[in-house]
Amino acid sequence: LASGSKGNATYIETKNTKILIDAGISYNKLKERLLSFDILLDTLDAILITHEHIDHVMHLAQIKKRTKAKVYINESSYYNLPKTVTCNLTDHNIFFINPESKYNIGDIYFVPISLSHDTKNIYGYLFKINNTNIAYVTDTGHILPKYYALLRKMNVLILESNHDVEMLLNSKRDYRLKQRILSNKGHLSNEQCEAILNDVLSEHTKHLILAHLSEECNTEELALKHAINAISNAKVNTNLFVGKQNEPILLDLEEDCA
Repeated sequence: LASGSKGNATYIETKNTKILIDAGISYNKLKERLLSFDILLDTLDAILITHEHIDHVMHLAQIKKRTKAKVYINESSYYNLPKTVTCNLTDHNIFFINPESKYNIGDIYFVPISLSHDTKNIYGYLFKINNTNIAYVTDTGHILPKYYALLRKMNVLILESNHDVEMLLNSKRDYRLKQRILSNKGHLSNEQCEAILNDVLSEHTKHLILAHLSEECNTEELALKHAINAISNAKVNTNLFVGKQNEPILLDLEEDCA
């Protein structure tokens, strides 16, 4: 529903369960963008939080209050949420989760995996829904190779392709910010995304979504070029999409789950 530094939110719905990954856009925008696909946000079972940065949690309290959803979050992330969030957030229906532990919400099963970012904690998520496996991996400067075997089994891969290194270095951003983004606790570049895809793309990868593209230091064309290179090298039949900041995209995985 939204992917980028101005707010992040991804919605997953099955016949029995509705969850949201991150709460970086308002409840009204969630409803509006879902309604563009004729999806009515009348209830929400859970909100999974990746980390405590404001573009992922700004509207957590509002959405939780409006939907009565349970919040799944790492304990360190919870206690380091911005004060603008915690001042309106009660600890009712907050569930602390740990990396590499198995959880389920209705018929959605998931495992948090540890990523690398300048936060107290950062999770990616691996989901199993019927016979479909989905990975959500953004806001990280590095992915541990031990997770590659799991990522090769994913049918849907949502992976960060944040910046073009040359565009970042030539931008007007502060030197320290540039170094943070380029570090192992920053964001994956297009080149890093391609390198990871070279290791994890497989015959199982039916859909690839490039996520968290920088509006200032990247372009869709550059991000797509690197992803297409990896898909071509892997010789796989993978549908390619770009997650956008203000425009939702829809994947209907019903056939994949059959």
